[in-house]
Amino acid sequence: MPVAPYLFFDGRCEEAIEFYKKTLGAEVAMLMRFKDSPEPQSAECAPVNADKVMHASMTIRGTNVMASDGRAEGKPKFEGFSLSFPAADEAEADKVFGDLSRSGQVQMPLMKTFFSPKFGMVADKFGVSWMVIVHPPAGKAAAKDFVISRVFDAPRELVWKAFTDPKRMKEWWGPKGAKVMHSKMDLKPGGTYHYGMQMPDGVAIWGKFTFREIVPRERLVFITSFSDEDSGITRHPMAPSWPMLMHSTFTFEDEPGGKTKVTIRWQAYQASPEEQAAFDAGHDSMRQGWGGTLEVLTAYLAKAARPKSKPKAKAKT
Repeated sequence: MPVAPYLFFDGRCEEAIEFYKKTLGAEVAMLMRFKDSPEPQSAECAPVNADKVMHASMTIRGTNVMASDGRAEGKPKFEGFSLSFPAADEAEADKVFGDLSRSGQVQMPLMKTFFSPKFGMVADKFGVSWMVIVHPPAGKAAAKDFVISRVFDAPRELVWKAFTDPKRMKEWWGPKGAKVMHSKMDLKPGGTYHYGMQMPDGVAIWGKFTFREIVPRERLVFITSFSDEDSGITRHPMAPSWPMLMHSTFTFEDEPGGKTKVTIRWQAYQASPEEQAAFDAGHDSMRQGWGGTLEVLTAYLAKAARPKSKPKAKAKT
């Protein structure tokens, strides 16, 4: 049998069921009240709770969802999970998201993402968290991620520091010939890395990371964008159709001989069709640009890993 969620509404179960019938098309298979219990002596079956829902079962988009008023203490709590609702199309996603948002709290606005034409997150008026998603049409080619990997002759601890220490980033970040003039990092989820670099032709380029996930020495996940000197998001200074935002995942793995493999994965984030097309067409130039940057990193790591020579002791006279 499949796993099924069980929701405890602590006194608002019947109201919630009616709400889901109206907004999500829920179909109720059964509903038992406390007064119908074969064990009326239990604490939950007190007369004050007689008409409360002891157990209910409803179907939402083919999934069995069970519900109850529990102890009916008026303190429902839904934390640490979300229910995913697959909308048939963008129009239904708009309607369902709007209905769930009414008297609820939007956690992420409904929008286009790299994995869905429409996706959003909302806690409804009962506190239940929902992810409303439109799956891409079957047969439609998914956008291809840009992926590049390198194995560095350096231990993972050192390579990790090269990506997470702003002083070290200043030594290698950027294409060949670029000079990092500003490097400031707040390494935490929600924190940022703001950098500025001077290109070989003298033009100043600014950029920003906004960190989403940090697993020390294993993974960095962040949203990257071009920026201005004040850390505001801007468009690519030379390619106006380039995506405003990029979803980046950097992974770090041990390799034999004390070496480290770094894999960089880029995806256009919340991109328009024009931006996605520009990203898909730019993989060759990205590979060339990243190749130069990783060559600079290789040289930096070789220098950083080199043992420091001890000063020679002065000869006694």
